Amino acid sequence: MSLFDRLLAGQLARRLQEADGSPEEISSAANRLAEMGASAIKPLLETLKGHPAKDRVLETLGRVLNDATLPRFIEALQHGDVTVADAATTVLGRSTAYDPVPILDLFGDASISKARVEKILQDQGERIPVRTVLTMMTTFGKESRGSALRLIEKRVDAEVLNEIMGLAGHAEWWFRLHAARLLSRLPGETTVATLLRLLSDDHTGVRLESVRSLQVLEATMAIPALCASLEDPDLKVQSAAIEALVSFADVSAVPHLLQHLKNDSEQVRRGAVEVLNQVVTVDAIKDLVGALRDADWWVRVRAADALGTLGGERVVEAVIGLIDDPDEFIRRYAVEILNTVPDSRAVMPLIRALEDPDWWVRERAIDALARTKDRRAVAPLIDLLEQDLRAAPHCVRALGAIGDAEAVDSLCRLATSEDAEIKREAISALTTMLRGKLPDDARARAQSALGDAVQTGRGGLWRNAPRSGHGPEAGRGGEAVAGAPAPRAPSNPSFDTRKLATGTILGGRFRVMQRIGGGGFGTVYLVEDTVVREEMALKLLSPQFSLDDAMIKRFVQELKLTRRVSHPNVIRIHDLLELDGVQAISMEYFQGRDLGRLLREEGTLSLERALKIGGQALEGLTAAHDSGIVHRDIKPANLLVGEDDLTKIVDFGLAAVAQSSRSRITRSGLLVGTPEYISPEQITGQQLDARSDLYALGVVLYEAISGKQPFAGETAVNTLFQHLEGEIPTLASLVPDVPPALDSLVMRAMSRSPDDRPQSARDMLQQLREAA
Repeated sequence: MSLFDRLLAGQLARRLQEADGSPEEISSAANRLAEMGASAIKPLLETLKGHPAKDRVLETLGRVLNDATLPRFIEALQHGDVTVADAATTVLGRSTAYDPVPILDLFGDASISKARVEKILQDQGERIPVRTVLTMMTTFGKESRGSALRLIEKRVDAEVLNEIMGLAGHAEWWFRLHAARLLSRLPGETTVATLLRLLSDDHTGVRLESVRSLQVLEATMAIPALCASLEDPDLKVQSAAIEALVSFADVSAVPHLLQHLKNDSEQVRRGAVEVLNQVVTVDAIKDLVGALRDADWWVRVRAADALGTLGGERVVEAVIGLIDDPDEFIRRYAVEILNTVPDSRAVMPLIRALEDPDWWVRERAIDALARTKDRRAVAPLIDLLEQDLRAAPHCVRALGAIGDAEAVDSLCRLATSEDAEIKREAISALTTMLRGKLPDDARARAQSALGDAVQTGRGGLWRNAPRSGHGPEAGRGGEAVAGAPAPRAPSNPSFDTRKLATGTILGGRFRVMQRIGGGGFGTVYLVEDTVVREEMALKLLSPQFSLDDAMIKRFVQELKLTRRVSHPNVIRIHDLLELDGVQAISMEYFQGRDLGRLLREEGTLSLERALKIGGQALEGLTAAHDSGIVHRDIKPANLLVGEDDLTKIVDFGLAAVAQSSRSRITRSGLLVGTPEYISPEQITGQQLDARSDLYALGVVLYEAISGKQPFAGETAVNTLFQHLEGEIPTLASLVPDVPPALDSLVMRAMSRSPDDRPQSARDMLQQLREAA
């Protein structure tokens, strides 16, 4: 190129960049430069130094770009001036006049920005063959592989299956991992077979991607292998397998999962139960019931979740078969399920259960028959009440609930029984039946029997007892019987401990005044001890305690130990009782609201108030811990707040001796602790000590001051995971005026490791006072 031509090219390039001249002159300049071809590239690029390229310059550069001039543009990518390199990048990305494949070689050129190369290739998109990229990718350096992968991952199709299969067998794990990921876009038997092989790969990442791809492909034929992946040594792979199996919701997984319930690994059993929770079938219900006795609390919780989410025909069909199971535990749980899902198909099996050798099964079968309201149960119930005195009150109540006229004569006879309890139940049953539909002759007989019973009752049988729904409310002709006193609630092991009427006498001594609380372990009533004329709280333990004699013994033993804790900030336990077949605890009555209710009604606490309540809780814990007692269920509901914010800890019934408090699950499957406040070591089954209570109190203080529970998920299981893995904001980030020392103390109390928490309640109390 002559000097004159170089000068002319420079002049024309500047005219384009600076828009110097009329439109015709500028267009003519662009055409002249395009005619110069490669000679125009350098002048055009040189005029861009320090100045963003104008569109007319970029357009002219595009006109001179071809396979022959490509090296000139590649050189420009290395130019020291950013605007020049940017212009070359733009033109190379826009033009279709050259073959872009050689750009792939630039991944190996350290002097050229990988970002520029990737942008050009992304802009060229469909013009670069996927097969070529896959073939060349194995030659790229590690930094360039990701860019190449991004170039093709959305364009993979069946035509390149062989190339991807080659990557799946590559010696380097990175290629196998991404081959597994790419295969998710290629459904087919060959793909699934390759992914199944990769499920046993030595590298965790490869196995993980294989599981995820099988899920994307909805490869149900992989279910047996995915079930086997529940035994993978890596937790992430196990979790991915669970997620895949749950997404399939395919019942063919059940036989494989049931085998895993027997696995020696707790983690494997947990995964199997979690999937069963979503895909359970009739055949799996018995195994789920059996899982309620698993040594691992997690399996029991998830098995209970699975059973709890089932309903309708599946449950009834399965549970009917379990009524005759040789395992007493399974029969008990089966009859409990049938109590929650009344169904006429269960009537005959329940009638057979009336002869069960286990008293619990018999009596709960009676209750379940009452809920079906099926007249087929009437005759068997009448036979049973005449044969089994203990079951008679249950049978009478069931007959009243069924309301069939066939039972009227038997109930009329029992309404004048010498057994006061049976008499009361018969009167209550007849009263209930009179509210329903009865033939005229049966109604007349029932009304007559009630009248006779009322006359017999005058003179004191129910004297001083308040009226209740159990008493005779109708006389002859269906009119209320004026002045007829109502009977008190039955004193037998099967009465509903959650719904005792005011005036009910328990154990011939304690008169119920009102219900003041309740939870999973029992219901609390304010009662009057009629012997000493003193008010106290009486906690009636839930019926499920009767399922496990060893559990009752353990609970009673631990409760005896807590009686030695005497402190103004701890509710004092008086005695351990058995009242009419129900385990009960008498304790100090303290008038106040639990902290949970206080927070719901009044909102977050002021710092001063939170410190006062928290300090008193620590005073009480100090006394308990000094006696070797760990509470294990500190939560707002177990902190009672009275006048002037006097605070007392309640429910030390869950406590255990500190030296032997490893167990956190009862044999009946009850989780000791509350998901939102439970410590990590309780979840994982490690040794517990006083620092577990400090963790829970830290959570309580966080919630009381900020108004937010630090650990709260959609399900109990999600919440437990958060204690183990979740991250929470600092207290100060939610409440800016919290003193740094208090923020630090609360956050340290919630440390996952007990060693990072305050080491005793006394230490934490001192630090709380200093923070105040």
